[in-house]
Amino acid sequence: MEEIRIQAQKRIGTGKGVARKLRREGTIPAIIYGKDVVPLPLTISDREWRLVQPRVKSNTIIKIEMEEGGTTQEKPVMLKGAQRSIAGKVLHVDFLQVSMERSVQVEIPIHLTGDPIGVVKGGVIEQHLRTIMVESLPGQIPDSLQVDISGLDIGDSIHVHEISLPGTRLLEHPDVAIVGVTPPEKEEVVAPAGETAEKAG
Repeated sequence: MEEIRIQAQKRIGTGKGVARKLRREGTIPAIIYGKDVVPLPLTISDREWRLVQPRVKSNTIIKIEMEEGGTTQEKPVMLKGAQRSIAGKVLHVDFLQVSMERSVQVEIPIHLTGDPIGVVKGGVIEQHLRTIMVESLPGQIPDSLQVDISGLDIGDSIHVHEISLPGTRLLEHPDVAIVGVTPPEKEEVVAPAGETAEKAG
C-alpha cells in the first residue's frame, strides 16, 4: 500500500474568524480524533493537501508528522471527511487516528480481472458488488479486491465465501454473489403487420 505523509502544526484558537485567517495564509484547519484520543486541532498546508488528495482513498493510511515536545511525532490517520465551499475549495478536514495494532473496518473497491469463457458464448457479465467492507490491521488494508472471472461459464457465479484475502476478513455475507455470467437475452421476434392481420382474419 502506498504511504502518504503530510506535515501539520497544532492549531491555536478556534472559530470562523480564526479559520478564515488560516485559509488566507494558505493553510487548512483540520482535526484528529479517534478512540481514546483527545481531539487535536491542527493545520495542514493547502498546497500540500491538494498535491496528495488525488491519491487519498477511504482506506488510505496517512502519516501526519508534527513537532511535539521538541521531537517529530508521527500519527497514523485515515481521512473521514472534508468540508468544501460551493466552489469546491477544501475548508476543513477530519482525520481519524488509528492504531497500527488494532483492526479497522473500511470499504474497498472490487476489480474484475480476466475474460469469462461464458462471454465468448454470448453470456453477459453481471457484477452484483462493486465495493465490499473488510476488516484488517491498518498496514494490511488492500487497495482493492481482485476477482478473477476468467473461469466463469454461462450460469456461473462467484460468491463472497469463495474469496480469501490474507490478513483480511470480508464482512459481507458469505452467500452473497459478487459477479456472475448470465445467458444472453433472447431477441423478441415481431411479426410483420400484414402477417398479424392475416392471422387475426
